[in-house]
Amino acid sequence: MTKPLLARVPALLSSLLFALALWLFVAMSKRYVATFNIPTSVKMEQATQAVRAGLPKQVEVKLSGEGWKILAFYLSRAEWTLDLANELRKSTLFIETTPTAAQYIKPLPEGLTVLDVQPALLTIDLEKKVTKTVPLRLAQTIVPASGFVITDYRLTPDSVTISGAVSLVEAIDSCEAFPQSTALRGNFSTRAIVVDSFFPYLSVSPKSVALSGTADKLAQIELVDIPIELRDAPPTQAVTLIPNKLKLTIGGAVSDLELLRPDHVTVQVSYNDIVADTTGALQPKVILPQRLRLLRQYPEQLQYILRR
Repeated sequence: MTKPLLARVPALLSSLLFALALWLFVAMSKRYVATFNIPTSVKMEQATQAVRAGLPKQVEVKLSGEGWKILAFYLSRAEWTLDLANELRKSTLFIETTPTAAQYIKPLPEGLTVLDVQPALLTIDLEKKVTKTVPLRLAQTIVPASGFVITDYRLTPDSVTISGAVSLVEAIDSCEAFPQSTALRGNFSTRAIVVDSFFPYLSVSPKSVALSGTADKLAQIELVDIPIELRDAPPTQAVTLIPNKLKLTIGGAVSDLELLRPDHVTVQVSYNDIVADTTGALQPKVILPQRLRLLRQYPEQLQYILRR
């Protein structure tokens, strides 16, 4: 009894898939109304003018058409594209969006009808287009893998070119990029995406840059008998520090710790702090080379004898 039922399973599945495909074909052949928010963009490669104000980041478009056409429009990633190549003298553009939608929506599949676009009227201010190269910097700290630390990095290229309205471009001194990878270790190479915070008003090139560098392993080292310097003490005053040396535990990248010597570390106490102190104990100031950090010190506080 079981074997005949199992033998019929492929036929049942085929019938089910055929019925589903037939239903989908009939449903998608009907006409529907759908609303989309599509981004705006500006083409100004061959233009002498650029947008200064008045263009929203997106417009709302209501469409009517067959389900297949609406699906194709959704998958096409359409944009409301403003081409400024032919705008040579105008300082302001007035665009009635619904009547002219077919001129600006790219791509717009044949068979779709644009019912409405909001905002209904765009008032776009234009200005002379200029181009400028600005330095690039990271917008956030690079995140290494656990137990690692970033010792160096570089962006290639380290600058980007921006184009747009002169009043907007002149106000920009630099651009930012976001690293696309985390948990980096060893010699790494990844990408950083340039932040296009002025879109669609400005054009930025390139859109991404190479980010490379080194993430070294973290370690720690202990230095003993590091002398303490007394600063700004007048020659007529005698100060005895107790103790006059410290034991330090320092953390950082293996490559940095390998180069560390005791004379690279400075421990200081200010005479002015001793005079102002009312507790009889002071916290010394420890100065370390770049990228290294103090994990522990012994003792944590110093005592002193001040002879006036």
